[in-house]
Amino acid sequence: MYSKFRKAAFRAASSVLITIVLTTGIFSPLSISTAGNNAPTAHAASVVDKKKDDHTYRIVAVGDSLTAGYEYGFTEQSIPYGFVEHVYEQALFHGLRAEYINYGVLGLRTSGLKRWIQAVVSGASVKSSDIQSGLPDPRAERIFAETSLLRSALSEADLIVMTIGGNDLYAVLDKLNKGADHAETIAVLDKALDTYETELEPALRLLLSQQPNAQIIIADQYLPIPPPLKVGSLIFPLYPEADRLFLKDSIKQLRERLNQIIERLVKEGFNVKIAKVSSSFIDNELSFTSIAKGDIHPSRAGYAAMGKSFSKAIWGDYRIVKPRAKDSEAALAIVVNGKEMISANKPMVVQNRTFVPLRSIADAFGAATKWNAAAQTATIKVADRAVDITVGQSSFRENGTVKALNAPPAFIHTVGKASTLYVPLAALSEGLQFQVIYRDTLKTVFINK
Repeated sequence: MYSKFRKAAFRAASSVLITIVLTTGIFSPLSISTAGNNAPTAHAASVVDKKKDDHTYRIVAVGDSLTAGYEYGFTEQSIPYGFVEHVYEQALFHGLRAEYINYGVLGLRTSGLKRWIQAVVSGASVKSSDIQSGLPDPRAERIFAETSLLRSALSEADLIVMTIGGNDLYAVLDKLNKGADHAETIAVLDKALDTYETELEPALRLLLSQQPNAQIIIADQYLPIPPPLKVGSLIFPLYPEADRLFLKDSIKQLRERLNQIIERLVKEGFNVKIAKVSSSFIDNELSFTSIAKGDIHPSRAGYAAMGKSFSKAIWGDYRIVKPRAKDSEAALAIVVNGKEMISANKPMVVQNRTFVPLRSIADAFGAATKWNAAAQTATIKVADRAVDITVGQSSFRENGTVKALNAPPAFIHTVGKASTLYVPLAALSEGLQFQVIYRDTLKTVFINK
């Protein structure tokens, strides 16, 4: 029993690193977001035009299946929530008017990445076979056909995030799986490490040639090598201990090569850092990946851990909202310019639209307010922008211009002797030209200038 279980686990770990095609297709194509995911309670801001707004923080993700956010069992209908999405949310938490685009390709190796970025720089049109033969990603042709769009995105990028290198070690895992001894496998490992270093550094330099002021964060490599499984008083090693140590050392050497590359670039003045994701997976392999099901890709918990590592490398912290009650109204959090809005009067959802207490949101915006009791009209001003909202009316004024209200009218909510004016968040934010993003994953509305 032990022998069959161990061999099956080892076979799974060594094969699924690259063989990840699903018979039902792969999850959604390029993830492009300026609006968050499925905004049921706050109307999202329209796509930001770079020419109109120079304050947008642009995130570009490029790399392999971990960048794509692939999880075990994903299909074309699946919506990724990988480390890239966590990085995007953290940008919003830090008060940045952010958007992101994801060019993760399943099965991509470092050599393929370099060829792709060379095509980006040269402006060449490429096919999947020009980049890397045998890619298991059915979206590959469509993605590489949009190489010119990647060029444009990179030229405007503030942040580039990346995972690459795991597929480079496939040959090493394949050797071990076929029973090769370590002396023979070392030669394969050395070749893989040399290829990784000689291909990755020029790829990063080419990326920086497109946008030298961008910050690049690249992850080190994790490999799920679970410790022996304990069942009662019995212990079942999932890997031969010698192979386990060999694979651990392989990852260590890959990290050393990455360190050397980054050190050289930093000395030249480039803003390049490593996201230390591998340490998070140690002793968490079974919960942070799907290796128990034969797939080494991260689970949601694993991608969250990666997101924390990236965020700490970028901003030095990882932010969350305060714990909330589970009822539908109080569960919604609002974060304005990186600061959570805390108010005794909670947001309300009316006909699938978010309403907020005027006084609380105005204070969060740093806005000046004026209340005309006779007209039942509130005026909210930020810099040269002014919004007039009248209780019960289906329109509002934006700098004097009447606009239709894409929400129920403002209303006064009375509890006992206390009355609170509630206004539609979308209209107020739109009129004051704030970006509004709703993240259903966090049940949080982000509002940024």
